[in-house]
Amino acid sequence: MDGTRLRESWYNALDNAQAHFRQLLTSHASHDWKRVPVSIDGAAPASKGKGRASAVPEVADVMIHRKASKSGENVYRAVLEVPLGDDTASLEMWKSVLVTPELRKEWDPAVEGAQLLEMFDQATRISKVNFRLGWPANPRDAVTISRTFNDATTLIDISTSLPRSPDEPTYLRPSPPYVRSDVALFAWCIQRIQPQLGDQNPKPSSSGGKLRITCFWQHNFRLLWNIGTGFNLGQEMSAMTVGLFKTVQDRGTRIPLLTGYGNGVTVERIHFAVDREALTVDYSIVPEDDDHPHPSEHSLEELHTIREIRRLTRAIEFSLPSAQGWDVQLSTKGSEEVSQLPWTAHATRSSPSSPADSGSADPPKFVLNVKHAPLPNDHSVLKVRVVIELSGPSSGLRLNGIPQPIEELGSRDPSSFFISQSMFQDASSTAEKSFATQSSAATAATSTSRASTIGGERPQISRTLTERSAAAEKSILSRVKRNYIYFSSLLQEPEAKWKQTVESRGVSVSQLDSIDPTLVVYRAEATFVGIGLWDLYAAITTPGARAYWDKLFDDAVLLEDVNELTELWHFKTKPAWPVNGRDMVVLKTVYKSPTTIHVFAFSADDPNLFPQIPPADPNIIRTQVDLQGWAIEALSPNTVLVTLLEQSDPKGWSNKGSIPQQMITAVAGIGDFAIKCGGPPVVTRLEGAKANQLRYDHERGSFRVEYEGCVKRRSTSDSSAGQELSSTSLPVIECEIRCDLDTWASSLDIVVDPPPQSTAALRRHRFSSAGGGLWLTITHDAVYSEQERLQVIIRRGPISAPKEKGLVMINGVKVDVVVEDMPERDLKNLTKQKRVKPVRVPLDQPPVLGVIRRRKAEWDADKDPSAADDNSSKESSSPTASTTSFVTTPPSFATSFSKFFTYAVEQATSTTQQAVAAISPAMAGGEDAVLTSSKPPMQYALEALAFVQDLHSQPAGDGWTLVSEKDFPVKRKVYPEVSPVIPVHRGEKVVEGVAAEEVASVLKSYDCRKQWDARFDSATMFEAYGADAHTAFAVMKGGFPFRDRGFYVASLIARESVSPTASRRANAEAEQLSSESRSAIFYVSASFSPESASHFAASKYNSYSLPIGRIYVDAWILETLDPYSAENYAIPSTRCTRVVAVDYAGSIPAAVNSMINGMLPKSILAVESYLKNLSPSPLIRLPPSGFMLSPPPDDKLRTPKAGWTLRKKDVSRTFLVAAFVPSSKTYSSLIILNGSASLAATTGNERTPRPSRIVSTAAPNSPETEPLPPSDTQTSTLEASDSDRSIRAARSRSPRARELVGRSSTIFTPRGEVRHPVDLLVAELIVDSKLYPAGYDILLRSRIEKSTKAQLALPPSIAVDSGSSSSPGDGETVLPISCAAYTLPPSPLHSAGLNVDRPPRQLLRFSLPTAQYQMSTIVDPLTGETRSAPPKPQWLLDLEEGRAIIDIRVRPAAAANGSVPSTSATTTSVAVNGTAVAVMSEKESLTALGREELLDTRAAKADVLARSVSAEEQVPAGLQAPLAVAQHLLEEPAKASEPSDAPEPQEKESTPAACEAAEEAAESQASPVVSPAEHHAPEGAASGLMRFLNGYALPFSPSRRSSGMLSPASTDAPARSPLGQGAHAGKDNSSSTAHAGSEGGAGARSLLTRAQARNAPMYPLSTVVIVALIAFLVGSLLRSLLSPADFIYVVTDERELGTVSAGWREMKRLLEFKYVLGGWDFQIAVVRRH
Repeated sequence: MDGTRLRESWYNALDNAQAHFRQLLTSHASHDWKRVPVSIDGAAPASKGKGRASAVPEVADVMIHRKASKSGENVYRAVLEVPLGDDTASLEMWKSVLVTPELRKEWDPAVEGAQLLEMFDQATRISKVNFRLGWPANPRDAVTISRTFNDATTLIDISTSLPRSPDEPTYLRPSPPYVRSDVALFAWCIQRIQPQLGDQNPKPSSSGGKLRITCFWQHNFRLLWNIGTGFNLGQEMSAMTVGLFKTVQDRGTRIPLLTGYGNGVTVERIHFAVDREALTVDYSIVPEDDDHPHPSEHSLEELHTIREIRRLTRAIEFSLPSAQGWDVQLSTKGSEEVSQLPWTAHATRSSPSSPADSGSADPPKFVLNVKHAPLPNDHSVLKVRVVIELSGPSSGLRLNGIPQPIEELGSRDPSSFFISQSMFQDASSTAEKSFATQSSAATAATSTSRASTIGGERPQISRTLTERSAAAEKSILSRVKRNYIYFSSLLQEPEAKWKQTVESRGVSVSQLDSIDPTLVVYRAEATFVGIGLWDLYAAITTPGARAYWDKLFDDAVLLEDVNELTELWHFKTKPAWPVNGRDMVVLKTVYKSPTTIHVFAFSADDPNLFPQIPPADPNIIRTQVDLQGWAIEALSPNTVLVTLLEQSDPKGWSNKGSIPQQMITAVAGIGDFAIKCGGPPVVTRLEGAKANQLRYDHERGSFRVEYEGCVKRRSTSDSSAGQELSSTSLPVIECEIRCDLDTWASSLDIVVDPPPQSTAALRRHRFSSAGGGLWLTITHDAVYSEQERLQVIIRRGPISAPKEKGLVMINGVKVDVVVEDMPERDLKNLTKQKRVKPVRVPLDQPPVLGVIRRRKAEWDADKDPSAADDNSSKESSSPTASTTSFVTTPPSFATSFSKFFTYAVEQATSTTQQAVAAISPAMAGGEDAVLTSSKPPMQYALEALAFVQDLHSQPAGDGWTLVSEKDFPVKRKVYPEVSPVIPVHRGEKVVEGVAAEEVASVLKSYDCRKQWDARFDSATMFEAYGADAHTAFAVMKGGFPFRDRGFYVASLIARESVSPTASRRANAEAEQLSSESRSAIFYVSASFSPESASHFAASKYNSYSLPIGRIYVDAWILETLDPYSAENYAIPSTRCTRVVAVDYAGSIPAAVNSMINGMLPKSILAVESYLKNLSPSPLIRLPPSGFMLSPPPDDKLRTPKAGWTLRKKDVSRTFLVAAFVPSSKTYSSLIILNGSASLAATTGNERTPRPSRIVSTAAPNSPETEPLPPSDTQTSTLEASDSDRSIRAARSRSPRARELVGRSSTIFTPRGEVRHPVDLLVAELIVDSKLYPAGYDILLRSRIEKSTKAQLALPPSIAVDSGSSSSPGDGETVLPISCAAYTLPPSPLHSAGLNVDRPPRQLLRFSLPTAQYQMSTIVDPLTGETRSAPPKPQWLLDLEEGRAIIDIRVRPAAAANGSVPSTSATTTSVAVNGTAVAVMSEKESLTALGREELLDTRAAKADVLARSVSAEEQVPAGLQAPLAVAQHLLEEPAKASEPSDAPEPQEKESTPAACEAAEEAAESQASPVVSPAEHHAPEGAASGLMRFLNGYALPFSPSRRSSGMLSPASTDAPARSPLGQGAHAGKDNSSSTAHAGSEGGAGARSLLTRAQARNAPMYPLSTVVIVALIAFLVGSLLRSLLSPADFIYVVTDERELGTVSAGWREMKRLLEFKYVLGGWDFQIAVVRRH
């Protein structure tokens, strides 16, 4: 053994820890330190101020901070400041407690025990600490090297783990079942801080200063599986710091201290008996070692050390507090000559030399110095034992029973002062620094902020993961925990609940006395003497041992090593006639503690979680095991109590009555096997690997384990948390096996393949409390063995070999076995130890929290009652603090339901927000907690759009917590910029077979949403801003027992194009983006302030006064996948992502709110199934719906300050709103045509005339249109065929001759051709002919408004029903809009593109014949005839000055014709206002328009939304003022004062229109139509029969009669034209003749009233029959409750009636059918009462 190198490595580790400590000490003010909140049992920290009565600290007074190191491990710092007191001011007291490891159990709740292993030098010691952490898997221990420094004002104690080395001593080797953990740094710094010199009355006493206690802790516990979810390192450190203070306060003056020893003295053992308060020191006097040379130059510290060593040559020195009495026993041992050597003991006390020193904080003490005579020769050794024990109350010193005088000496510098000068400077530099900022009220209130809570408060613990997903792992862990709760609760059932059934072979079987006869639970108990806990555990958990006592046992196969504690097993039993064989697949879990082991199993039948489950054999019956649990409890070291709980169903002919006999056989057989054969080898720990096979053959006496490396099961220590502090270590694979070398085998022959890197063997007595038996630790290099199969075979030693007990051979080489001997006296005491049954407590929680709570209760009990009363009065006198503080733990419940409810609450709110109680509603904080009307409604939608755009553009980062993985993963994460309380939930799935545009059309339609969203009830639109941006009031179903919720929602849709090139600039023009590039569609909704909708009457849209919730963000991200990508998806396919954060507010708890949010992303599945059953709805292509979204800015720092800009790309057309009713397949849309913008640029241009080829217009010629002058061109056009006319009309609108408004003023094109005037293109509509197999009708309505600034009126409903007329009236078609129908070629990006059998999509182009009126006047050079454009009709003149409102509606043709036409796909008929329109074939369409024009998405026409730092306002002006308002929802005073938006009346049509309007206005007032918000759609099946609890209004109240009763509860609302609503808005409850006579408004009102009159509510016959049947049954039920049935007694003689005269009824039959069924007659009669 190279001792020099070993000592150097240890010193280097300590020096590195010291340097790391100095670095942490000097970085106390760094911003890297983050506050860690500490909460003990949910108690709020007590207020601490100057007026505090007691100086006793509390756990809440400790400030915990965390700092991340380079290695990834967190360094924790605990700081506690207390006033200096006489009982804790002495640093000698602190030093005595810190250097005594046996006392650490008292002040550290995580420590089970500690001992001093070796005194390395005078100031350095090596200790071993056993922790309570690690159970129920394996406990943890640590071997640390410590050094202590101190001067008059500072005490520093630094500890770190010893590095592993091949030359390490025995105590550094593994000590199973303990697992060696790594303490990178554990340091204490105790500072006495005196008042400043500027104080008026400085006192030398300690009362004027303070004591600062600082602890640094960096510890890697190597935990693979964190079962103790309740453990919090912040709580442990707080309790540890306060516990240290309490221990110093109680024991500081009662601990003797070894202060030094010199040359010639070797300290062998130091032990402090806590119960006796006695210090035992064993040391030896050895020959002096002064021969080695010393370096010529020394530092100050080295000189001090050399001086002390020389001063204490062959001497040892103790420091004893003089306030106590001490009894010292000194004994020597050696040869006769050496043992008689003289020794002297000298006790001295330092006397104060000045009054200042007399007031020192150090308590009086004296020094005991024992000096020995020189040895006679260099080969002699003297053994000395000194026992210093606290004696009675009298002070003084007794040496071997003789009082010893104490000599008074003059004052001198204490010899124990030993401190590094550099470290002293670092410590003194922080003495004047204050940590008051961390403990101020403001910081304390924000200590639970997200920055402190998100990072985690416990040390980094890696979970054991397999190939399965995180959600599957969570499901398995929850099942294991649920079954263990059941198992432990059965163990704790009182004895009175069990009734004994049978007792045999020393086994007592009893059955649980349950009121449920189907609950059959048996319990078997037996006590075995002469056997240890681990032997019996090995016999139970080794399946192969069952063959010894169970002759029907067939086989046991390990299917999967799930995690460190859980395994999946498949057991088989042989058939025994007439009973078939049985098998069972169980999930077995083992929980261990020092005195108890729990082994429980239950059936695993889910193939999704466990794909290794073998299929059921038809000849074998699979047993259902609800619970099979073993409890192995040590009553004494050699007595074990075994309890078996069984709840299973053997199935087949075997009933549950055979279970007790099987339990007796099992328990008795295991006991016999363990006593006779001992415990077979068992794997107790496998780190960095997972087991593949476990086999035990009892006949051959061999055990085999096969395992392989697993990266996910490596602990964090493999990447050495303290690489900069200790020697680096490579990842390893460790296999720990426990063997019985007393009974099972006397020697072992072990084969390890491949050969191990290192092995360690430790043997303890079989009855040792630390774990008896032989413990083997086999280590492989994980780097070289990761891909290899590792195998260990253990066999009994051969008989031919020499019978050397305890011989262990590995691969033919003898292994040194470290034996921990047990003294004979201790062994006798163990055998005589009284049997005590341990308290049955659950083992799935570490005992640290229990120790913390117990000590806290003890500290609270020890408090001064007056101080407690004072504190309570102070707390009660400050109500502000109590009202503003939040309880961070859920309340505890006193019922038996508590554990399940609390568990569910903890699971639901583990990552929602720690500052919110799950049982209380979610509460937001910050500036965005309350919606404000100062922001426009669309600003909230734009902010949500910015968040979603950034979320989509950035890769998925860390911090997302998996909520559910069923169907597809759903994750959540808290974004403070969205909400600090409500987490953002995100789900993503690829929907195959549909394109993104098709999905968007379903999402936008509120009527479609009622079909696929079970939580959506209705929506009422308030305002429309164009491009389908609008505000609405949406109602979401709350579900029983909660009411529905209303939301004020602002919604918009935007498309972001993602260019294939990464060099695209952020400000790229939208028209430059290719349609082939991948584009994402964002459909975003967010809540706005209800005050912004205050001008609307809440009684009209929220008649039930529903609670108002808030949608922080509800967004859909739709992205059509590249059809040529490597992913194997159908073409087309769309990646759908839903991002949700909704606060349902009201009384809904946060746990329920989080559960609902977690289910909302699952609606992608509902949308997918809905799309597969429905063809895409019609889609407006021009004007485009939605905005084009520019990429987010590159400067992320300036992004939050960026505003929005809106650039209009198409000033001529504006898409307003659209609706689609899936039940009737009706579609409607509103378009605004700005004639002043579209026609002004073309009227002044003189161009070569080109008259329009007018196709069959959608309306007859209006009276204003004058006849066109006859010409050859027009004549030929009118005489041509329909197909030719359509093609020529299409060519006039081809891309080469398309309108280029505002682009150029020249009459020539870039190619030099003459640019001809073209007709005005109004709109383009795409219709999927599969949706209308029998054809479809198009209804066009239009009107003109001269005012372009006034707001339009949104209709109550823009849906179209099947009862509408086939053509509108004359007043409804002001504009002669023509229509041309084309067939679109197939596209791979649409669902109709690759299916040849599917009907194609059709393109409808609507245009106005404006080209013929833009011809310039020319003179024919041949004939001299002057040709000019025909005069402009009135509609064109009006359009040039104003705007047109156009309503386009599509419905099935069968609804108009009354019969179903032919369903052939080739004969799809299209009619526009009753006039048939020919549909061009695909070839004709390509010839007329070209492929580019047919497939153009019109993205260049969409308005561009962009975020810009230079934006003038946060919201562009186009999204601040709405274009249309739902004026029927406005308040009555507001309606009366609304200015008229109708244009001026025209003379020639004012009279008939006014008369017609007056008539229909009266009709409309007589039969009002309510808005959809005033009545609810029929409840779906998901609502349940108890949905009436959600609306608490009276069912027959007048308000309901006047609203909901007047309209049918149908999804198809009556058709109401949006035209004329600007004039119609002010009509309700007030007469306005000006409005009635206005242009367009009168015609629209007549249209509206006629549509109401002819659209009576229609119901199918099945509905009528069902309603009648229900009414009949309800009436029969009520009648049976009101009067009982009458029975008629038929008499032949009237005298038999007697005197009865009352109560009879007279019945006259009207109709009678005799002998209808079984002797019964059917009669219809009338009854008269007498």
